[in-house]
This record gives sequence, C-alpha cells and structure tokens, in this order.
Amino acid sequence: MRYILIVFSLLYLTACSTTYPAITEYRIDTDIKVPSDLTSSCKEKSLTVAQVFVKNSLMSKKMKYVVGKYQEFAYNESEWAENPNRAITDEIIASLQKAGVFATVESYKSFSRSDYTLESRVDTFTQFFSEDESSSFVKIDITFSLIDNKTAKIIASKHIVKEKKTKKADAKSGVVALNELLGESLREMSRWIAGSCQ
Repeated sequence: MRYILIVFSLLYLTACSTTYPAITEYRIDTDIKVPSDLTSSCKEKSLTVAQVFVKNSLMSKKMKYVVGKYQEFAYNESEWAENPNRAITDEIIASLQKAGVFATVESYKSFSRSDYTLESRVDTFTQFFSEDESSSFVKIDITFSLIDNKTAKIIASKHIVKEKKTKKADAKSGVVALNELLGESLREMSRWIAGSCQ
C-alpha cells in the first residue's frame, strides 16, 4: 500500500510540473511611409474608418497557415498579439492620419459624424507553404471602398493583391513579410484615396 502511495505521489508531482512550450506573440506593425506628393480636395473633410471585414480565422489570435493547396493549420508556439482585424484597422487609421488627406480621421468607435466612411475587406492575410514545407510566401488580398455618407453610395473602390516570398519557412519570417506587404498596400491605398476624394 505504501509503495502504491509513493508511485501515485510521484505521478501527481510529475503531472503538476509539466512545462509547456512558450508562445511567441507577433505584432502587426507596419513601417508607415506616406507618399510625399499627395494632393487631395478633401483636406477640409472628415473620414471614419470602419472596422475591417475579415473571415473568421482572422478574428482570433491564432496564426493560421496553409500547406499546399488545401491544408490549413495553426501554429502551436506562435500567435498574434492582437486579433488581426483590429490590428489592421488601427494600421489603416494611423496611415491615413499620417497622410493628411482628410482634416480628421476617426475610428468606427467615434460618435462624431463624418463626410466619408472607408470600408475594408481582407480576404487573405496568410502564409503559404510548399507541400514539403521547405519554402513559403505570404499573400494579402484587400479591398477598400470609399463611401459618401450623404448619399450612402460607394464613390470609389480599390482592390489590392500582393505576394512576397519569405526569407525562411517559419512563422517569424511570415510575420515580417506580411507587415511589409501591408505597409506597401497602405501606401497604395493612401495614394488611391487622395485621388478618389471629391
């Protein structure tokens, strides 16, 4: 009986001392570079940035990746520091505020009325691996729509699709490449919205 109690105690202590691998959190944080030659006729107008529309996999901190054409997985030891839909929304707001295309740029949380609303839909924000997982690339597919709040009509839209090969086939390299592509996309967005604003 004593032997059984000792064995049970050892098993219990072993179970309690099990260590789990640390989870690395990655941020969506672009290097915001605004084109220096932007001109706009909406410098006296206001803009509200709506929260980005995304698929369910981008509404959680889990980092998903695709292998081959059909298989989708989640990293076990890596995750987003913040839900991508919120983080991407914040990056869009920061980019437009820095661009100076509008007098004010507010988030969807603001109660103030604005002249325009920018809606965004992200269909792809993902890292893709080859079948043998020896190489990878990232892809961004994002659509912007500028809405006139007086008429509630879309006055302009922009569809951006970009791909970039990662330096290594791992999560960190994927995050770096996704941030770079998002930064490029936001610069393109700023130039488009400056030319589309009436």
